[in-house]
Amino acid sequence: MEFDFTPVITYFPTLLQGLGVGLLVATVVAFMSIIGGLLVAVISIYVNKVVSWPLRFFIWLFMTTPLLLQLYFLYFGLGEWILIPAILVGILGLGFHYMAYNADIFIATIKSVSNGQYEASRSLGFGHARTIFYIIVPQAFIRSIPQLGNNMILMVKDTSVLSAIGVAELVYASQYAISVTFRPFEFFIVIALMYYMVNIFMELGQAWLERKTAYRR
Repeated sequence: MEFDFTPVITYFPTLLQGLGVGLLVATVVAFMSIIGGLLVAVISIYVNKVVSWPLRFFIWLFMTTPLLLQLYFLYFGLGEWILIPAILVGILGLGFHYMAYNADIFIATIKSVSNGQYEASRSLGFGHARTIFYIIVPQAFIRSIPQLGNNMILMVKDTSVLSAIGVAELVYASQYAISVTFRPFEFFIVIALMYYMVNIFMELGQAWLERKTAYRR
């Protein structure tokens, strides 16, 4: 087998554009899944069961079904009634999927904060809501950083699944280039290296953030 990376060089701008689309989706999904997961966790713990049980069912549903099935349901299933752009489906699908996992993490870290923190805050005159959002949630968030970081690294890699619904991220862009050049092996090597580099930078960022927040745990 002879390797020829010349076609990869020719289509490298296309690959970079696909990588950019994937990272853009990942950034939006990161904010959506972390903020949404935190809200779901807080509501499921501190609000009555009439509200919390549907949210717990939401967590269970998205954690026990495959991501690809969820994307197909949103894009092809709901697409019979509502026309939703593929990139929006990708954001919603990944967002809800990782929101469920992040909510599960936040539930565990919120419960790990000592009850004495809540009681001390109330004795100092803080209300219920202010105690939760100013005392409990910040501590829980810091404790969740290692698990959240791992989830975000997995999420960036899972953006490749969006190629199945036509989102022009890195894998989709490489498939187009491969269909023209017929050099799949070379393109797969390069996109694997591109994902590897992104993961390295994310792991370095996560390690730096963990060091900065370690003394607060």
